[in-house]
Amino acid sequence: MIPVVLTEVAVDDPVVLRMRQEMGAEMAALYGRPRHTAPAEDIDPDSVVATLIAWQGDHPVGTGALRRLGADVEVKRMYVPRVGRGQGVGRLLLEDLEDRARRTGAPRLLLHTGSRQEPALALYRASGYTEVSVFEPYRSVPDSVCFAKDLIEGPAS
Repeated sequence: MIPVVLTEVAVDDPVVLRMRQEMGAEMAALYGRPRHTAPAEDIDPDSVVATLIAWQGDHPVGTGALRRLGADVEVKRMYVPRVGRGQGVGRLLLEDLEDRARRTGAPRLLLHTGSRQEPALALYRASGYTEVSVFEPYRSVPDSVCFAKDLIEGPAS
């Protein structure tokens, strides 16, 4: 099996943009309507901390980004196309994004997903994320599910 390698790229990298389009089409099919057309989904490029592509050889098998959202950092547009699924790509991306988020000094890492994205929900729960109330800017996005994970460890008991 060819190993998966993560690279940091510009937020507007053509491979990232193509995978975001694929994600949009897949989400529209899953939800019966476009999911990423709400103003809540707009990303200010200046707020982006990092954008990653997961590569398996010459093939992109995943992407994800971090952006600042107030004092916190948020996982944005994490997507693993079908060709990359079932190989731990999502977990690898999430762990790297978590490490990068910790280095920003943010107190917690947030993320937003949808109620029909069962593999994503399972990954986040298994990775220690706790479901929280839907936060801005997603309150107007149907089927929203939000999670948080504390990045700052409390005192040892």
